[in-house]
Amino acid sequence: MSSPDVSIVTAAYNSADYIKQALESLRQQTIDDSRIEHLVVDDCSTDETAAIVESVETSYLRLIQKQENSGNGTIAWNHGIEHARGEYVVILDSDDEFFPSLVERSSDVLVQNDDVDFVYTDYYERFPDGTWEIVETDAAILNTVTVGVMHRTDHLRQFGLFDPEMIFAEYDLLLRYLDAGFDGQHIADPLFVYHRRRDSQTADSDRVDAGKEELRNKFGDDARIREYRV
Repeated sequence: MSSPDVSIVTAAYNSADYIKQALESLRQQTIDDSRIEHLVVDDCSTDETAAIVESVETSYLRLIQKQENSGNGTIAWNHGIEHARGEYVVILDSDDEFFPSLVERSSDVLVQNDDVDFVYTDYYERFPDGTWEIVETDAAILNTVTVGVMHRTDHLRQFGLFDPEMIFAEYDLLLRYLDAGFDGQHIADPLFVYHRRRDSQTADSDRVDAGKEELRNKFGDDARIREYRV
């Protein structure tokens, strides 16, 4: 079996109420199915998450069932990346959704530009009350979220994947990238929907403050940390 170009990793825990929209958003991708794999890491859900994933008939979908709940979505992301066969990898959370061209457009940038290390896009942020806004990420890379950033898989592994000890492991990784001289390319279109849930960690202001302080302690009083929005 030939290896796919892109691995999409989804960490899922008790996601039965919303994972269908994430799965369906991948069925709508413009990239050929033969070029992708979708790894859903079920972190010992106690609801119907695994059954819903198994009910989807696609050639690219793989369910990975962990034997013990990690209690940490970052660990589940890393577990999926460790199993990834694609040259590139991108995270899709179980409650979010990609627009049809995200995987193809992002991977095309990496295929065509050896000097680009990762690709990120603008996105729609949808709030619990149903309102939404477009988040433009070009000038402030830490305005991205984990979702939708496409990496070269070997680079992620080189950098030790996401650090599960960090509150904001995604920004810790990006800052490590930037400090190492890695370059990202921005796509100036909103290509996914990020659903901000009431129970998300960014809804906890004390946790957000602790996460920023953790980053400052590691990277110094960096303007990139002061300016980003979470």
